[in-house]
Amino acid sequence: MLFKSTSAAALLALCSLSSAASLHHKRTTESGIFLYVYGTDSSGEGPNGGPVFYANGLAYAGTAAAPSWAAVKTNVTFTLDSDSTTTAWTISPNNSTVSFNSTESMYIVPTTGSFTQVGFSSNSTLPTGAVTTGFTFFGTSVAYAASDSDYEMMFWATATNTTGIYALYWNAAASNDDIVNGSFPVTLKTTPPVVLTV
Repeated sequence: MLFKSTSAAALLALCSLSSAASLHHKRTTESGIFLYVYGTDSSGEGPNGGPVFYANGLAYAGTAAAPSWAAVKTNVTFTLDSDSTTTAWTISPNNSTVSFNSTESMYIVPTTGSFTQVGFSSNSTLPTGAVTTGFTFFGTSVAYAASDSDYEMMFWATATNTTGIYALYWNAAASNDDIVNGSFPVTLKTTPPVVLTV
């Protein structure tokens, strides 16, 4: 049986697609990743690209030195799989004098109506309603995949009593009464801030 050239090309294209579909995608886990927080309040104050860090089990960001009020504080790097929303994003201390007793994962509390600080914990000590999976990227920003078609970027920041340090929150459609006064939306990215030299 003879094929016309256009039919033969179409048949070859279909064969190529079926071959490509049978190839397995190899996931890559990345480690040593820093996350940076971007956003400002109405007066122009904010984390301004400050890295996410650990302080007493909770997430903070900023460009100032770590707060003296935290018993355990350290910059952290993340180990993540950007192709999987079912893999927890774990952290490692970026400080040789700090170690964690267990594997610590980033968590949020996505329960509708809550405004809760982002934290780090082992699965055995998570707060009620907290999740450690579902994190992914939407473009270059960290998002939470509530479902396959619902990506949320509801990170907020709140100034602390230490100038230049901000607590990182997750706003799950909380009412204005439940949002900490002065809080503002922010984005998390792997992109470090640009340093201009003169």
